[in-house]
Parts: sequence; C-alpha cells; structure tokens
Amino acid sequence: MRTVRFLAIVLVLTVILAAAVWFFRLPLAGWGVRAAMASAGLEAPQARVTALSLDGIRLEEVAAGPKEARGVSFEAIEADFHWRRLWTERAVDTLRAGPGVLRLRIDETGRIFVPGLPTGGSGGDVSLPFDRVSLSDVAVLVEAPVGGARGRVSADYDIQTGGEASLDLSSDKITWSHVLLQNVESTAQLSLSAEGGVTLSASFEGDAQTDSLSARNIAFNATGEGGSWRDLIAADGKGLAGTARIEFETPEIELRDSDLQALTSAAQMQTVFGEKLQNAALAGALDIVFGEDLFQVYLSADTDTEALALTTPEGASLTFAAQGNAPFYARANGRDMASFQFVLQSDGADAKGAADLEREGDSWRIAAPIDIGAFTSEALSLDGSSIDISAEATGPDIVADLALKSGLRKAKIGRLTINDAPFNGAFRITADMNAQRARVVSKTDCFNIDRGRGRLDGQELDIRLSEITLCNAEGPLVVYTWTGEAACTVSGEIAARDGSVRFGKTVAMGRPPVVRFDASYHPAQKQTTIKGGVANGAMTINDAIEMSGVIGEFDFELDAQDMTAQASVNRLRIAQHQGPESRLLMIAPVMASGEAQLEGAETRFSYALTTPEGFRLGAGLGVHHMQTASGETTLTLENLTFSPVGLQPNRISPALKGIVNNADGRMDGAVRFAWGASGFESTAELSLEKISFAGPTQAVTRTNGVSGTVRLTNLFPVTTNGFQTINVASVDMDALQLGAGVITFELPGDNTVGISEAAFPWFGGQLAVEDATAGFSGEALIPLKARNVDLEQVFDFFDVEGLSGEGILSGDLPLIFEGGRARIENGLIQSQGPGVIRYVGQAATQASAAGENAKVAFDFLRDLRFSEMEVTINGALDGEIKFGMRFEGFGDVTVRNRNVKDVPVLYRINLSVENIDLLRQANISEVIKSRIQMELSDED
Repeated sequence: MRTVRFLAIVLVLTVILAAAVWFFRLPLAGWGVRAAMASAGLEAPQARVTALSLDGIRLEEVAAGPKEARGVSFEAIEADFHWRRLWTERAVDTLRAGPGVLRLRIDETGRIFVPGLPTGGSGGDVSLPFDRVSLSDVAVLVEAPVGGARGRVSADYDIQTGGEASLDLSSDKITWSHVLLQNVESTAQLSLSAEGGVTLSASFEGDAQTDSLSARNIAFNATGEGGSWRDLIAADGKGLAGTARIEFETPEIELRDSDLQALTSAAQMQTVFGEKLQNAALAGALDIVFGEDLFQVYLSADTDTEALALTTPEGASLTFAAQGNAPFYARANGRDMASFQFVLQSDGADAKGAADLEREGDSWRIAAPIDIGAFTSEALSLDGSSIDISAEATGPDIVADLALKSGLRKAKIGRLTINDAPFNGAFRITADMNAQRARVVSKTDCFNIDRGRGRLDGQELDIRLSEITLCNAEGPLVVYTWTGEAACTVSGEIAARDGSVRFGKTVAMGRPPVVRFDASYHPAQKQTTIKGGVANGAMTINDAIEMSGVIGEFDFELDAQDMTAQASVNRLRIAQHQGPESRLLMIAPVMASGEAQLEGAETRFSYALTTPEGFRLGAGLGVHHMQTASGETTLTLENLTFSPVGLQPNRISPALKGIVNNADGRMDGAVRFAWGASGFESTAELSLEKISFAGPTQAVTRTNGVSGTVRLTNLFPVTTNGFQTINVASVDMDALQLGAGVITFELPGDNTVGISEAAFPWFGGQLAVEDATAGFSGEALIPLKARNVDLEQVFDFFDVEGLSGEGILSGDLPLIFEGGRARIENGLIQSQGPGVIRYVGQAATQASAAGENAKVAFDFLRDLRFSEMEVTINGALDGEIKFGMRFEGFGDVTVRNRNVKDVPVLYRINLSVENIDLLRQANISEVIKSRIQMELSDED
C-alpha cells in the first residue's frame, strides 16, 4: 500500500509541475520532481522526466532511499491524463509502473518498513489520484537480521470495476520476530472491490523454528475479507476490519532437547506422550475476526472435529476444542484472553481438562481443572489424577493454588522408586521467574498419603508406610530452583501409622518415628542429602528387639553409588520383643543413648545404657551388617551397685523377679552379644563382690556375701563352659542355717544347675552336696549330706535350759524345692558311735511330782548314754517340721528308792514343731511334756 501511495504522490507532484513549466525544458521538470519528492519526506530522491505532454508524462530512473540500498526503484513510471482534469481534480486516468524493485527491511523487533520512505498514515479519507493503476514486473527484496527473501508483486486496479494484486515470495532462510523461516514458498492473491472491500487468499509452505520448537513442512491456506482498504491506507493499517480463516495442512512440529530447556525436558515430554517426542503434526482450522483494537480467534465450526489437533506419527494426540461460545483466543483493549478444552491421548497419558487464561500488561491469570487417566511410563505411572489449578502473576511473580488428587502407582527419582502411593492435598505455589525459584506449601498445613512403598536401587533398601501425613515445617514444604543446575529442597515433618523398613535381611516393623527433615536433591549430580530429627515411634527389629520412644538427630547422604548416614540418639527404649511364641522375658527394658554411623550397608554404633529409672548400667560398642542381618556388640558393666532402694538384678533380667530380691553389693563385667544367620549368641564374664539378696526363690530367706567370677558362654539360656566356683558368706533358710561356704557348679543350658561340690560348715561338721542336678523351675531335689555334726553344738544353738549332750551325727537331708518353698523329705541323721544326752531342766522337776512313771523317764534323761541315736526329719523349712527321735542305750534310774545303774533303755520321741522359733524360745519343757512317748524296758 505504501508503494501505491508513493506512486500517487510522485504522479500528482509531477503533473502539477509539468503543467506550470510546460514550455520549460525537461531537465527543469526533472528538478522539480526531485524537489517535490524530497519535500514529501523521501530520502535521496531520484527521477528523470523523459517525456512530457498535455496528456501524459514518463519518468525514468525513479528511486528513493539510501543510495547503497534503494527502498524503491523503477525503470519507468508513466501516466495518462487530461490536463484540465489534472488541474481541477489533481487526478490522472492511468498510472503504470515497472519494471522495478521494492526493498523491505525487518528489524530485530519484527517491524517491516521500506528504507528511505516515511512511515505513518496521512489521516482522514483518501481519494485515489488515478482511475486505474498497474504494477508489472516489480521485484520484492526482503532483508532480515538473518537471511532474506525474494519475490515478485503485480497489481491491476480500476476504480470502476476493482482489481487484483498478487505476491510470490520465496526464501532459503529468513528471521522474523525471533522466528527462523526456511525453505519458504508463499503466494498471496488480493482482490480489491471498487467500494473498498478486500478479499485475501494466501498459501504458505516452509519450515519454522523458535526457541522451543521446530516445525517442518508447514502448509496452510488462509482466506479472509474485510473493508475498507481505503481506511487501511489512511490509518496506516489500523482501520482494517474483517474475517479470515487459516486451514492447516499437517505441518510437522519437531521438539528437540536443546529447544525445550526453557519449557521442559525431553524426559518429561516422553512421560506425557509415551514416547521420546521427535515430531508432531498440527491440523485444523481457525476463524479470525479482526478490527480496530479487536482480534479474535475461533476454532472453526465448519470442520469435522471442530478442534485443533496436534498428532504424532505414533498416534498420540493433543486436541483443543472450544468452551461454549468463547473465542479460542481474543485480544481487545490491551487484554489477551484464551479459553479452551483439551484432550490428550497417548501411550503415556490420557488427560482432559479446560483452561481459561487472561493477560493484561505484565499480569496474567489462569484457571484449569484437569483430569488425568491411568498411564504408565518408565519414570511415572498413575491410576488416575485430578488437578485444579488457579494461578495469577504480575511481572515475574507467580502465585498458584493447586488442588491435587493422584493415584500414584510408580515414580522414579534418581535411585529411588516410589510405588502405590495415592495421595491428595491442596498446595500454594509461589514463583519468582527472574530468580528462577518456586516455593510450595501445603494450604492445610498437612496433606495425606494413603500408603506408599519405596525402594532404593543398589542398596536392597525397601520401605513400606501406611496412613502417611506430610506437614509443613517452619518454611516452605518444597523449594525448586532452575538457575544453572536445577535443585530441589524439601522441608517438613512426616509421620505414618505403621510401616516397615527392610535393608538386606534386616527388617524393622511397627509405628515409625515422626521425622522432621530438611532434604535437598541435585538431579544432575544424583545427590541427595537429608538432615533432621526423629521422635517417638515403636519398631520391632527382626522379631527380636523392640525400639521405641526415640529422640535423636540424623544426617544422611546418597549419591549414584554410595549411601552414608550419621545419627545421634539422646533417648531410645530397647526391650526384648514378646511375640506369641516368645520365651520368658530375659532382658528388662533399658534406655540407650549414643552415636551410629552407616557406611554402605554397615552400621557402627556406640551407646550407654541405663534403666528406665535412670540407674547407669554400662557402655558398649557394636557393628551391624544390614545385608546379612548380622553383627555383634560388647557391653561393659561399670561398677553396678545394687541396693534395696536402688538398682536391683530383676530390673536387668525380669527372669530373676521372685527369685532374687532386695539385693545389695556390686558387680563388674562384660557381656557380648552376636547375631546372624546362625542364630543368636551371648557370652558374659561377671565379677561379683559381696552380693547379698533375698532368695533365690521364696525358699531361701537370704543369701549373703556371694563373691567370685562367673564366665557364661550363653545367657539365653544361661550356660557355662564347665564348672565355676563362687564363695557364699551365709545362707538363711529359716530352719536351715548355713555358714560361709564354697559352691562349684555348672549351667549346662537346659534350665538346670549341676553342682559338682558344695560345702558349708554346720554345727562343727559340714553340710555338703555332691554330683547333684536341680532344675530352675518345677520341683528340684538337692541331696544334702550332713557330716560329723557335733551334737553339743546343736544343743548350744537351740539353747534349751538344762539340755546338753555329746556325740557325732551324720546323715542325709533330701531338700526339695517346689512352688517357691523348701522342705526336707525323709531326712535321716544317725549317730556315729556312742554319745550322751543330759536333761536336768525344769520339765524333769515337774515330771517327778506328776507320777512314778514320768519320774523314771526323766531320770534316764539326766544322763542317757546312747549307743545308737537316730533322728528322722520331715517338713517345710518355713513351716511345720516333724522330728522322729530314737535313742537306744543305758542310763541310771531310781526305782522305789533304789538306784539302778546301767539300765538298758529305748526312747522314741515324736516331736512336731510348727515354727522353728519355738526351739529358740526355751519352751522345750512344755513341748516335751505334751509330745513325749516312752518305752522303758528293765532286764531285771
């Protein structure tokens, strides 16, 4: 259009000047033409008048623009006119131009202009200065920042009948508005009506490339109409209004890794489309409505699909459809708007949704509900998801609200694979595009994940969790940056109702602790670091150990090959697991604190142990191999001091409850535990120093002063490798009192104790056990043997007034432990040679007054010289004991006032004592009077 206006200006000025100087020479006319061109704003004008008459003019070598690259140049311009009309109407009949060259230039912003010609419209209504115009053989040269184009334009227009114009343009390479066009072949046909209407028909073939995509074999046809082209000329292109249609003919769009860095990655595109997207075809038709400050694009309703479709050779498609009557795209009053529905179908994903977008200046808004169907890829698999996006931005700042519900089947992030983790939540995302940083927080503070399974490749590490809650920490839940190397940080607090962790053959199950963490992930380096703390939880390790109530901190690092971690535990409760088939609880719960380091699949740890009440037990070191679930630890017991109001043995081993109580004394030692495929092993070396306690069991009132070293080859059950020897200060079993002694024993590991030898001093003799075996539970028989007991010391111990004697006794006292009590069953003690019993107490005096027989009986007891003495003993040591005594020997007696010497005598006395303390209270006189039975035989 600018070319036509230029020709009209030149013609009018030339004709007016020619009429004024008709009788001057042609050079003068040429000078006038050039002066008029310069005053009209043409740069470096050039023109030469070669013919001039009252009905026509011819100009040759007409040009304007920079001399090194003229904007326009024509070999000849001719005009036919009537001089009277030219003078009064300033119009010619016919204008012909050509051959010639029209040069167009495109700057970096995409603006098109003709070098050397003024820009801008003339304003107002434009009346054409000719009845007919014809352009022929005019070449078009287009210059761009990169490359250029060549073409040819022709036009023929009559003011009465209208006319046409055509343009052919081709280019090997040319840029326009940051778009690189290649292999371009285009044509345009323009029909101009006499009334000013415009009809356009155009076609385009070629390739295009932008920063994010390349399109090959583009082919489309465009048709349109509008009016008025007269207004278009007057307003410099701003007055045209009309409609148009663009029909696409399957251009191939290529998406390359290097082109997508600003948008997405090839891997993400492969996830969406189910293939590594190389090219796609765009098909459809767009209806365009345009006018001053108005531009609207509709998806054509005349096509079969009423949609715009992007398809791949493999069958994936992305289809856009209209939302009601809303335009697909609209621009009006400085605002850009878009509204559409879309459907994605591919081997990777099926999705559908809608979007409403609006942009004004540097602000924009979007609302988009999206449903994603089930799909599977190497990186991501979903059962189905729904996303509701609402976002707005001003300049580089973006704020988005996202409601997400997903049936996640699999997601692969570096070496971590997450499976079966459906979740839902509402999130707020804020992004700064200048800083290239986005932050994510949970809008409800926490969001839920129904369950989840994770596996870390190369480590044989599997995690299973259910009813998971992930909550915001003090800052954002996620921070993602993409400046240079992309990085992602996640900070929050995660908890689960229950779960399990399997690392090789090491398995932990139960309620995981609450984990507060700060994690960072660098995908380029495949590096993950996590720091944080843990609290509470209750997990069982390999169905053997329970760990609960943990308080601690950790530091974790993972790269493409290795995994390391450090942990500091302030508090951890450790207990023996009590399953349905568990044996007796052998170890009491303890509290631990310490450090642990994980390197690959090996964990080394150090710790200190206390009881739940805070009594220190000792410290230890250990190692655990995750892959084989094997390891060992040695616990050093440091000066364990027992006291009735402090630490007690049954607080270390509950198996001792009811067996050993109210202990005092001290103990040192070391305990070693080892575990693995061959089972569980334990050894110990314990140094006992003057340990006293009530027991063992209720049968023993108290054991005092146990000292010595005990070496155990197994603690579960307690086992020794051969015989051990300990010293005991004394044993109190109510009726049975034992002094300081030595016990040599072994523990074969079958819940029994084997006694090789045990000896205690007893009334001048000895109470001993030899080659005996007794069980820890049920009935136990200890065959006590009394040796060389001094009868005089026995009577001295009971301290009965008037009772004394002499003699040596030996025998057997079978001691049976049953139900927490001890009893002697069928005990028998016999004299070893002759002896004597003397009783001159108060009972004898009272018996003399009671009758002759009683007096005779007690006369014998004043000095009974026995040749045999036998005592049977039966009864509980803490209850009634029955004594059966038999004396056979000689004594002196007074009968009818006659003294008889060396009278043979046989005594049988049955004595039942309900409480052994009766024998210590000097009441033997009453007991004898009520219990004694005597058989007296006189040979004379």
